[in-house]
Amino acid sequence: MPRARWLCIGAALLLGAALLVWQRWTPQVRPPPVAFPAPIPALQADIERHLREDRAFRDDVVFLLVATVRDRCVPAEAGVLARMANRAALPVLGAISAVTAQDRRLDRPIYQYIQHRADSTACGEPLQLPDAGPERLQVDVEQYARSFPDSYYDPTHSSPPRDFAGHSLVERAGDACNSVVYSVLPLGPGDWRCSMLRATARRHVRELCEGELQRQHGSIGGELDMAVGQGMQGGVVAAIAALPEGCR
Repeated sequence: MPRARWLCIGAALLLGAALLVWQRWTPQVRPPPVAFPAPIPALQADIERHLREDRAFRDDVVFLLVATVRDRCVPAEAGVLARMANRAALPVLGAISAVTAQDRRLDRPIYQYIQHRADSTACGEPLQLPDAGPERLQVDVEQYARSFPDSYYDPTHSSPPRDFAGHSLVERAGDACNSVVYSVLPLGPGDWRCSMLRATARRHVRELCEGELQRQHGSIGGELDMAVGQGMQGGVVAAIAALPEGCR
């Protein structure tokens, strides 16, 4: 199934969860009084085994968990993480769909597991998940949001993306230029040197895009059109060509 369709499905699932939460609970420090039921123990054990052994699956589950908790605890920003994931062209739900394609028994239980763990987490409390080795992975929900989308591949990432110059998550998700930036310079679990160089290139491409929007439309608001893309094409090609070949 194409990635775009999975992203739409993921966004719909998150929005549905957010609406359910809004109807049943007001924002609060404690978890909901009755958490969504967990999967049966044998299936939960299989899910947690995948969390320990499959990093891409872990990244998907952590994203959905953080988004679900945050939609309950910060309802004013419900759906923002899902929107930013779409802007950043992240492979959300790709690893989950790969796991369920191999084991259909886990299709619904994975989402049961996510909703149960989200319901069991108080606002301000870290998410705790099994990780490779004897330690449990602890994810600070607000730190994850501040560091997003970089935190998708590193859930304990603690600093905001260096290419955003202090913009909030809401501002990042609302910036149409990010749809271009991450299409031509996608994120990935690459080495730190390439990550730094690509972050600098992203900032440059975003500036090109915003400059072209301003020139053609008089502001940097709104979505992009073909004319804006054509106007910045040369600058984008040059920015990518300036990267070392292994980082393109």
